[in-house]
Amino acid sequence: MNYHDLIKDSEIIEIRNGDREEPVTDVVYNSRKAKKGSMFVAIFGFATDGHEFIEDAVAHGASIVVHQADLEKYHPDVVYIKVTDCRKMLGRIANRFFDKPSQKITVTGITGTNGKTSTTYFLCDILKRAGHKCARMGTIENQIGDEIIDNKGRTTSESRDLQAFIARAVEEKCDELVMEASSQALDLERLCDVSFNYALFTNLTQDHLDYHKTFENYFEAKAKLFDQTTGAAIINCDDPWGEKLIARIKQKNPDLTIITYGTQKACDYRVEEVQCTTAGSSFTLVHGEESVRIFLDVIGRFMVYNATAAIIAAREEGVSWDIITQALKAAPVVEGRMERVKTNLDFDIVVDFAHTPDALKNLLETVRELCTGKIILLFGCGGDRDKGKRPLMGEIAAKGADFSVITSDNSRTEDPDEIISEIEAAVKPLTREYVTVTKRREATRVALKKAKKGDVVLFAGKGHEKTETSREGVRPYYEKAVILDVLSEEKMDEA
Repeated sequence: MNYHDLIKDSEIIEIRNGDREEPVTDVVYNSRKAKKGSMFVAIFGFATDGHEFIEDAVAHGASIVVHQADLEKYHPDVVYIKVTDCRKMLGRIANRFFDKPSQKITVTGITGTNGKTSTTYFLCDILKRAGHKCARMGTIENQIGDEIIDNKGRTTSESRDLQAFIARAVEEKCDELVMEASSQALDLERLCDVSFNYALFTNLTQDHLDYHKTFENYFEAKAKLFDQTTGAAIINCDDPWGEKLIARIKQKNPDLTIITYGTQKACDYRVEEVQCTTAGSSFTLVHGEESVRIFLDVIGRFMVYNATAAIIAAREEGVSWDIITQALKAAPVVEGRMERVKTNLDFDIVVDFAHTPDALKNLLETVRELCTGKIILLFGCGGDRDKGKRPLMGEIAAKGADFSVITSDNSRTEDPDEIISEIEAAVKPLTREYVTVTKRREATRVALKKAKKGDVVLFAGKGHEKTETSREGVRPYYEKAVILDVLSEEKMDEA
């Protein structure tokens, strides 16, 4: 395979030293990973420009360079290919280099502000019980069969790595790939040339507006997933953006089958008789003449929506209702998603990844249904991210919790006290039932010591994360482990 196999003439603006016919040994975007025969694609990143590392890539052995900006230096023994958009070309080149792997496996993409991770787990659990070998990509980790693979902290990998992952899944005889599709990944062309059989839309609420700037841009990024889907679009039509997505699909991809779900009578799959208890959630799913009772060993009405999306995708692949109900009944709680911390205490502790206004609202409403005492909420907002969320989450906490502990949550390069002040500004006019504690570990101590019999202490925002990022750098921080440490220090969890 040489560069002629990876880039079409119509995609090339200019080429230098194009008479060289060396085989391409790898496709890379990190100059340190270049080796003899590598094709280096210079993409623009958030912090750096790949064009600045072309010389380093050449020094490491790269024999072909794909670029979009004019260069100051050209080596006679290196092929230079100028293109319009290196990000998009990286995806196209990688897809060709790995022999179009997504066309050899059934691919389901899940997008939306909240619920992506839980939905991927639900669907994989169902498909595995049905006899499929699954690969999964998402926020917590990646997986091929039973092997867990570090995702390097990215919900959706860079296009080259994503195509390599799909190729490996095919090689490992997986016949299903279920993956989260983040809005930034879609906008940055990380999913370029991935062929999707099914695309699921969970919801759209405020998040990532620091990146997308407007809700319309955010929506358009999510909607791109459905432009490259061929089988069916599965859409939550209880969400107002779901209706807008349906209209867009009919215009841009009119041959795509649309399947809706929700509580409305017009939905193809209608959710009825939802019951949430501390033992789990149950609901009836109605489709045409079919009516099936489903039980989940997780709590929360929003989890019912996530499970329903997964059920529809499984039904589209011919999985029986019996297998679906068995799989969901046995599905384990996803790490950091409505996860209870097991203790000997007379109050409950729940850890959840809720870090958007809608997710926090859903979390509080769910727990309010089940709580016999008070809700004590610990939360914060991330630094260098959508600042518009901060007053919204503050207002939701003030109205939904009985007592709030406002603290740090990945402040990154910002001053954590300033972030807390922006949240507090929305809380203070509504309630006096709150405190601010900058250090999250100390905030944990305050929240736990505040709890009494029958209360629920909610820890929102960190979920599965294993680190905390601040101006001081990245340090280990796993919410559940910190909670257990504090309980031990305070001798609160002694039987």
